Amino acid sequence: MKILINDLMQHTESVPDAIKNPALSDIYTAATSFIATFTDVVTVNCIGIGYTDATEVTISDGETSNTISITQDSPYMNGLYLLDDSMSYEYEYGSQFTISHNGSYIGRLAIGQYRTLGTNPTKEIGFFTTNSARKTMSGQIIPGAGGYSGRRASMDVRYKIDDDIYDDIEQAYESQIMRGFPYFILFDDEAHKLPANMRRFYGYTSKPLSMLQSSSYRFLYSYKFDFYEGF
Repeated sequence: MKILINDLMQHTESVPDAIKNPALSDIYTAATSFIATFTDVVTVNCIGIGYTDATEVTISDGETSNTISITQDSPYMNGLYLLDDSMSYEYEYGSQFTISHNGSYIGRLAIGQYRTLGTNPTKEIGFFTTNSARKTMSGQIIPGAGGYSGRRASMDVRYKIDDDIYDDIEQAYESQIMRGFPYFILFDDEAHKLPANMRRFYGYTSKPLSMLQSSSYRFLYSYKFDFYEGF
């Protein structure tokens, strides 16, 4: 799988708050484009798109641009998209990106450097719900009121978390991970084992990523990700 761990949008004040909000229903409607400015060196090779009626999203660094055709059918999210090589490199201090779309609204949008995490052959997919039914003393079931449901995916990553990925986790921990932000994910190598509409995923873990495990003599760690669909 490919995953965006450190969303660089969380490290700039130049974009609308709605773009950075993990709740996808907090949409941005004031304009169809905005500029993201960074005061540090950044690497950008992917874009996470969540909750929009747009069919195309374009990101430009002033010299080259990438237009993403949105293919995910869902009322809430679209997932992680990779940029082509013409725009996938490290940018200098003070870099600016213009991001535009052809829709009327857009929810969270993330950019940064994706990481590839190979997963074990065993995969687990399913569903979850916050609805809670009640059983009476006479054994009758009273349906719960309210709640929501979504999809789950469990992916076991063995000895694939290296120095670079650890650095991403460290840089994103306070601003995103410990606050429960969902990740933008592309299940590319796993696609043959997943439903077609699950290839791109917006998912959070029930608890913030914590202890990594290793029994290797090298800096290679493991972690089992239990993703819940975010909205």
